[in-house]
Amino acid sequence: MTIATLEKKLKPLEAPVDNELLRWLYLHLPPQPIKSKKMHHGYSEAIRILMRESASLDADSRTAVGQYLSAMIPFIEQFEKREFPIGPATPEEVLGFLIEQHDLSQYDLAKELGGQPVVSQILRGKRRLTREHIERLSKRFGVTAATFYPGGTSARHRARAHSRPASPLHRREYS
Repeated sequence: MTIATLEKKLKPLEAPVDNELLRWLYLHLPPQPIKSKKMHHGYSEAIRILMRESASLDADSRTAVGQYLSAMIPFIEQFEKREFPIGPATPEEVLGFLIEQHDLSQYDLAKELGGQPVVSQILRGKRRLTREHIERLSKRFGVTAATFYPGGTSARHRARAHSRPASPLHRREYS
């Protein structure tokens, strides 16, 4: 089949892009699977610029940017899942995430965990959370105890996205 024949068959299905900005984006930064880190960087930077600058655009252009982002972001997410996998978090990493999200210091948890030095040792991986610690922390943060164990609740998955990968040694001890 020639290109001319293919164009003739596809012509009735044509959906012209009326917005000038959207047409430019599709032509110069076409939504497509990301194949390299360089390509990922370029598209990620383009998305950052579009998101930052879209507030200063007219309504039609903001709509065009939204359409473009809806088409492009899944390709970026797919690449990031493949290239930057996140391993399960340890209970101590979950605690670190919760401390950060609640804007707490080690001193704020000293009472629940037995003193600031204990909190410091836990967060540095020198000491593990006990069942009693986890029960107290669950109440404090309003989460289930399962949040602190591999395979726990969705809060646990959010913690994984902001933590370093767990060591195999930690994973085995809480399985």
